[in-house]
Formats: sequence, C-alpha cells, structure tokens
Amino acid sequence: MAAIQLNITGTSTRRGKNPKTTAQTLQRVLVKAVGMFYAVLKFLCNHSFEGVSNGYQCMNKFKKVNLKYLRERAATLQLSGQSLNQFYQFMPLESDKWTPFAAIISQGHLPEVSVGIDAEGGHKAYVNSPSRTYTDFIKAWGLQRGDQVTFVTVQKLNGKYEAATARIVLNPRNADGSGAPMTTEIVNSEGEFPCSNWKNHLNFSSFEFDTDHFNFVLGRGGDVVAAGIIVSRKDKSGGWFRSNCQLVLNEAGLGSDLCSLSKAVEMSYAAYDIDMESEFYLNNAGTAGTGTTEDSTPSGGSGGVTPGEPSYNTQAVINSTTQSIAGGTVTATAPITSVSVSGSNLGEVTFTAKVDGTGDAINPTSHDANGAAFTGLNVEAGHSLMVYRGGTLWFTITAQSGDGSDGLDQD
Repeated sequence: MAAIQLNITGTSTRRGKNPKTTAQTLQRVLVKAVGMFYAVLKFLCNHSFEGVSNGYQCMNKFKKVNLKYLRERAATLQLSGQSLNQFYQFMPLESDKWTPFAAIISQGHLPEVSVGIDAEGGHKAYVNSPSRTYTDFIKAWGLQRGDQVTFVTVQKLNGKYEAATARIVLNPRNADGSGAPMTTEIVNSEGEFPCSNWKNHLNFSSFEFDTDHFNFVLGRGGDVVAAGIIVSRKDKSGGWFRSNCQLVLNEAGLGSDLCSLSKAVEMSYAAYDIDMESEFYLNNAGTAGTGTTEDSTPSGGSGGVTPGEPSYNTQAVINSTTQSIAGGTVTATAPITSVSVSGSNLGEVTFTAKVDGTGDAINPTSHDANGAAFTGLNVEAGHSLMVYRGGTLWFTITAQSGDGSDGLDQD
C-alpha cells in the first residue's frame, strides 16, 4: 500500500468524488476509533465535560476533541518523517473490536491528577503521593475532602481489552479523620473496603503504597494499557466541576491482534455508528461535603452553560412586566419593546423571534446559561411577536392598544 498522505483537515487532495480515497478512509477509521472508545466509556463520557450538557452535547464534545487529537497526531508523525505504522494501532472499520488510544475523557478546571503506568513489573498504573495518608494525597494534588476521585483503566486480560472504573469519595465524615492511612481507607489486605460510605465504588484488584506512589489495578486484573483519573466536585447549586483527563498509554502493552493505522485503512470499507445511554456514573458523590464554602457555579461551553438539561421558566418579562407564558399566548400593551425569558442550562439553546411569524428572524441582544433577552423591539398594535426556542414556536405575544383593542381601524 502506498504511504498515506494526510493534511491537517484530514481531507483528500485528490480530485473527484471517490468516497474511498486513502485520506477519506483514514478519516473514517479515526472516526470509528473515537466512536468505539466512546461506546465503551459512554457511561462516564456522556457527562464528563464541565460546562457541557449531559448526553448528546457531551458525546459531540468527546468526538470533536478526540478526532482532532488523532488527526493532529497522525499529521505530526508524517510531517516529522515517521511512518504511520508507528502510530497507535487500529482496527479496520468492519471489525467490531475497539481500540485503546490516549483518549481525552474529561475536561474542566479542577486540579488534574497525573497518572503513570509501570511498563515493567506487572504493568500497573500509579499515582504519586508523598505518603499514604488522606491529608498528604489531597495536598499533593490540590484536592478537597469531599471530592470524588474516579480511576479509569483499560486492561488486557486473556488477550482481550476491558475498561474498568473505581470511585472513591474523599469523605470528610469518615470517623478516622483526614490523617487516616489511604491504604486502610481504600482496601485492606483481604481486598475489602472497610469504610461504610456506600457512594464509593471499590473495584480494585490491587491498591498498594510503594515508597512515594500508589499502584493500582482495577476490575479482574490484567496488564494496564491505558489509565487516568477524573476529579469531580459538586457545587452548592447542584452543578458539577471536572478535571482534565487524557488517558496515558502504555504502548508496549498493546496487543498484536490490532493492526497498524495504514493497514486498518487498507482493510476498511464502511463507517461505524454508535448508540447512546444516559447513566451518569461520575455524579455520585452526593452531598458528602466539599470541605469549602467558596464553591461557585461551573462555567464553560456556550454562554457559560452548567451541566444538566435545559429547563425553562413559565414566565417572561414583557415591557418590564412579568407575565405567564404557560398557555402559549399572552397579550401586552403596544408597542412591545423588550422580552426576556429565563431558565437554566440555556447557553446552547437557540432562541429567535419573528414579527407575525414571518420575515427575518430576530436574534437575542443578550444570551447566557440563565436566559435570553430581546431589546430594541417595536411591535405595534395589531401585530404579534412569536418567540421560538430550538426552532420550535414557544409562545406568542399579541400587541394591543391601550384600550385593549387590536389597534386596527374598523370600517
């Protein structure tokens, strides 16, 4: 097979509409790799991006940032004269297997916890700590008691790759206090977890302190080929903060059953679709406490949207007067000059308005996660202002003259 020629956008440099050019097939292989990895970790990654709405928006964010990473990684290797055979290994599109790679699985502003993998001596993951106590672990990474620490690994066991997770809440209510040894707080010599906090999800096959770091293997064991840690923190308004986490990869542990990227392109012929579910694994720390009184609402995304689905108030402020819009129609004294709508998680919702439902759409003069406002309007008596959300009519305001009439001349 000829060497793959890739530009930064991943598009073909050939003329014509052949959907199977090398660059286009390469793009589909990368899209498939991202989609398969999302399908494996969607119970985390459909709500792991701070400031992005749970579900569909998080899925799109995961796909966007990881496809960009893979494109740029492939382009960088080629521009430096390296063979794409040295790139991470992939499966052809027709395969139902999934591909471990250094995926970006969360983004946010909380302190990032760095993870390593011991390429020798059992291929365990590890995280550094100056000692084995809660206090030192938290100080080392800028965490707070009450934070939720989620361990994520991909492990090779009996020739197959498995993703595994474990979750620990740094609970300030633990009777042993902040000076308790992490080893006894996490797992004892019998592999059991003695703490009574049910919100922990202990799934360690090993967790041990060694000089200045903790080694861990999750689930059923095996060689760790990718690992990371996500920190989560619930703020007082019910939103969730996250930390950045890109999985570190133990390339030496990847299996020979995977083929090179160029080979995957050669063998590929079809795209791959994924499905969605909506269970939010990371949001389980509850109200155990954050250890601080200085929490603030997470920001990010379009207009500073906080995690969660949009919700809409049933009232709007029309000409500085609050009115119910629950029935879908309302009247106001002409001229209608301003309309404000409100709710929560509205940063990514599209709002527009039209006079009498025709003509050019009117965009909000201001718009954030808490709502949108239309100002500078001049809707005269006898006309209506129709307000849309997400392209669907939400409610209609009919402008009336001061005497309550529609303001139209009667013959």
